[in-house]
Amino acid sequence: MDKKYNNKTFLGFSKKSYAWFEVLLVAIISIYIWVESPSLVPNSTDHNFFWPLFGPLLIALRYGFAKGFVCSLVTTAGLATIMNASGMLSNYPLSLAIGTIMVAMIAGEFHDYWHNINQKHILDHQYMAQKLDSFTQNYHLLKVSHDQLEQRTAGQTVSLRASINALHQIAAKHAEHRLEYLGQPYLNLMADIGGLEVAGIYLVSNGKINPTAAATLGDHHRLIDSDPMLFDMLETQKLLSPAKLEANQVHQSRYQLCIPLVDTRGVLQAAIIAENAKFFMLTPANVALLSLVANYAADLLSDEIITPILRPHQSDLFIDYLKRASYNKRHYGSDSSVVVCIDSDGRHLQVLDNTISYRRGADVYWSCRTSQGNAALAVLLPLTTAYDAQQYIVRLKELLKDQLGGDAKDIDILGPLSMSTDRSEIRKLMNELGAYDEDMATSSDHSL
Repeated sequence: MDKKYNNKTFLGFSKKSYAWFEVLLVAIISIYIWVESPSLVPNSTDHNFFWPLFGPLLIALRYGFAKGFVCSLVTTAGLATIMNASGMLSNYPLSLAIGTIMVAMIAGEFHDYWHNINQKHILDHQYMAQKLDSFTQNYHLLKVSHDQLEQRTAGQTVSLRASINALHQIAAKHAEHRLEYLGQPYLNLMADIGGLEVAGIYLVSNGKINPTAAATLGDHHRLIDSDPMLFDMLETQKLLSPAKLEANQVHQSRYQLCIPLVDTRGVLQAAIIAENAKFFMLTPANVALLSLVANYAADLLSDEIITPILRPHQSDLFIDYLKRASYNKRHYGSDSSVVVCIDSDGRHLQVLDNTISYRRGADVYWSCRTSQGNAALAVLLPLTTAYDAQQYIVRLKELLKDQLGGDAKDIDILGPLSMSTDRSEIRKLMNELGAYDEDMATSSDHSL
């Protein structure tokens, strides 16, 4: 109550009728004080302070220019009317009247300017308060979502790249019958990504599926050779699921997912067939990710591609890897990067070969030479953004510096080149390294 009373005292009334009534009342009081002032008496020598000035001044400070100006006009005009009626108009203090009006105008301008500044600050404060409330709400929502995500992902693989590296390590230990060792880790990874609950993985030879499952997930999994979705998957070598059916198509298959494992050479190595999967996890993004992981996993089942450390004559295979990386970027949004090291001095071939021993699981190394005969090493970093590739270059430079010291500057490092934005530069660089491909030379960026 006291705060409301103080606001009325200093800021005035918000209602216009009350405010104009106050203006009129103050003007009348000012006229009365002015009439009683000794300055109106002829030949008066009594010089007191000009108290009527306070009326229009206070109104101007409380309400602004308009009401202050009106109050001063009413005050001066009212005095003139009274003096005219009493025959004293000749003694009208014109200088005081003009001064009163000027003081009211100046005070009113000050009020309006100060009021505009305060309103701007009030609006800014309200806006920041709203932003703070919104930020607080979003923070709590994000915290709750983060907690839920931690609960859902507790115990799962740290990252997609880490999962593929782990599969590479398993494949490197077994020269034969790799699917027997990789089958269960494959299914577990696919379950994490696509929510598979009942599924099996099968070896495929010459387009025909082996009826014995290499590994299974869940209970009651069964292979039906005549299933239409399974038949279409073997025919098209594409991932199929109800999520990818057209609106007018009917799902008549026993299975929810049929995932082909096609290697970089385009050979169908195996297939994952799932009866049950968590429906809410079969989003287009997850389905695309399943296909992407299946492509990388298929390379581990190929005797030709199991160890992606390529010699100079295997340029065509390195091109196939690049095409697969470009395809993955276009269709799945998963970027890859290329880094090339060139021995400009011609004395460090052994050092370049030594760096291969530090290869990460999914990386592809191609030892080659430039058109000038200098030794070179081309590295494809799958599932690696340009930022992560730059970190790889930093580690590579530290490794070269440890081995060569000041001669590390003799190794030129080109990159990182992104499959997303630097396809033309990658094509030119491959031509320089002797990896010429007719499709690359004649097609647009949609090929590489």
